[in-house]
Parts: sequence; C-alpha cells; structure tokens
Amino acid sequence: MAPQPERRSLAVAYLLWALGFFGVPFGFPGLHGIHRFYCRKPASGTLWLLSFGLLGIGQLLDLLWIPRMVEEANQPWLLQQAVAAAEARNLPSLEFQLLDLARRSGPAGFTLNDAVLALQLPQGVDSGGVRSEIERLLHSDLLEVGNDERGRLVYREP
Repeated sequence: MAPQPERRSLAVAYLLWALGFFGVPFGFPGLHGIHRFYCRKPASGTLWLLSFGLLGIGQLLDLLWIPRMVEEANQPWLLQQAVAAAEARNLPSLEFQLLDLARRSGPAGFTLNDAVLALQLPQGVDSGGVRSEIERLLHSDLLEVGNDERGRLVYREP
C-alpha cells in the first residue's frame, strides 16, 4: 500500500517561514526555505537554504505565496480523499456483501478469512470491522453460526 500523503497546514507553513526569516537573531541560522520543504518543494527549498532565501527577497515574497504553496502541497491529499469518497459511494454495503457471500457459499458457509478475502472493503475497514458486522447480522438473525467438518466457525444464511 502506498504511503498516505499528509495534509499541510497554513499555520505551520507560516510558522516555519517566520523561523527561517527571523531565526538568525534567535540562534537558528540557515533555516531559510524550511517552509518550502514542508510544502513539498525540495528543489526551491534547497535554493532558499543555500542563498539565504534569495538574499531575503524570496523569503519576503513567500509571505504572499505561502497560501498557494500549501494549497498545491495538499493536492495529493485532496485527490486521495476524493478517490476514497468515490470508491465508498460505488461499493455495495458491507451488509449486502456479507449476505451475498452467505448465499453464494450455500450450506458450506464462509469463515471470517473467506469474508475478508472476498469482500471489497471500504477504506478504513479491516477484519475487526467485518467481524463486528457479522456479529450485528447474527444478532439480527440474518446469519447463523456453525462449524464445518474441520471445526472452523462458519457463517451461513438461515
């Protein structure tokens, strides 16, 4: 699974900008451009770092550009959220998928492992979420529990 992009904060970006701009008097030399690294701009961040924020001119201009840099840095995160929301809208409910699996499994039933492998799980749902939904369906008398010939717990349609 690919690493999840983190959302960038405008307040943190401004704080890092201030640390770079005002940091030298407070004993933090060489932090010009650290806000650019935070905003996923390592090339210009390195340039700012080596040129003291383009001799301070670039650092001052960044005061105006930071909102746009943060917005651009958040694009991967926003895209991931939009894709996850679209996928969640297109997936059948976990309840429907479990009941369908029970019907397709017939009298043999299915195990928790079978369910985790066969279902299209919404983002953030793991085997614990599947187990909780199975228990809810058991209490609603939509599934029944038993054992197969190997002694494993299996769930069937009543």
